[in-house]
Formats: sequence, structure tokens, C-alpha cells
Amino acid sequence: MSFRDITVGLYGAFQLARMQKSASRCFENTPEAFWRSFQAAIVAVPAYCLLQLLNLAEMPVASAPFRILIVELSAYIIGWVLFPFIMITVTNALGKADNYFQYIVAWNWAIVLQICFYLVVVSIAVSGLLPPSISAFMGFGAVVAFLFYQGFITCVMLDVRPAVAVMIVLLDFVIAIILNQISRSLYFG
Repeated sequence: MSFRDITVGLYGAFQLARMQKSASRCFENTPEAFWRSFQAAIVAVPAYCLLQLLNLAEMPVASAPFRILIVELSAYIIGWVLFPFIMITVTNALGKADNYFQYIVAWNWAIVLQICFYLVVVSIAVSGLLPPSISAFMGFGAVVAFLFYQGFITCVMLDVRPAVAVMIVLLDFVIAIILNQISRSLYFG
């Protein structure tokens, strides 16, 4: 894992979060950069684990800890791979295959920021510092912000119209919901 790849990837993702189109220069459009960008999954795993622990503390399940670990680890890996896999077909259909590698590189590093930001939101919510209604509103606001962020990334990196970006972001959102439902159902399998 290269420190340079991590810093450039996170810097680019942060600049995209600031709605800077020029951030696209931070992301290479090569197969090698595509594969290296999956280092983001390793960078994000500690925050993801804490997030899952907070979620389980708030909504305990009567399942063996090892089973939960295997289910969540599998879902995490599938979540990182499934969307890029589906996007091969989508970018080909849109005539944007030339932008595919750069798009996924940016998308992967953006996930790190989203996980870390959501960890902060959930930590505040479970701390009890705020009333439940405000915490719920914060969680909803974070999801809306993520969807907008992903839409911006999609518009910039794939060079598509906002309507197309919305459809791609909704595709990812539906995939995430389905994956979450399947993983939760496997806790008790």
C-alpha cells in the first residue's frame, strides 16, 4: 500500500466533496490505478468496523459473533466489488468506457470519506448528546449529502448529464440496500 496513493486519493476525494471539478486530475485513468484504488477498502476497514460495532450495539442481534463477522466481512468485500463490476456494463452502454477506470478510482476513494463521515454522525447519534429526532435528521442529511456527492462524482468523472448520474447513484443505493438486507438475513440463517 503506497502512502502516495492514499494521500492523493483522499485529497482528490476531499476536493470532489468541495465540488472541485479539477479534482479529476488526482485520479489516473489506468487499469493499474483502478486496482490500486481498492486499497481504499483497507484504509476504510477500521472505520467500517467501528460503524458496524456501533450499529450492533444500538440494535443487538442474537447471533454468534463469528457468524456476524463472516457475514459483515463478506458483505464488505462484495460491496466494494459489485458496483464496479456492474458499472462495466453501464459505462459501455453509455459510451463512457474510456472514463471507467478513473471513475471507479475516484468512487473508491470517496467511499473512505463517506464511511468516516458517517461514523462521526452515528457516533454523535449513539452518544445521546442530541435528541433522537435531531440525530435521525443528521443521519438522513448525511445520506442525502452522500447521494449528492456521488452524483457530482458521477457527472464529473463520467462526463454525463445529471439525470444519468442520478440513475447511476440510485443503482448503487439499491445495491447497497439489497446487500444490507441479505447480510442481515444471514445473521440467523
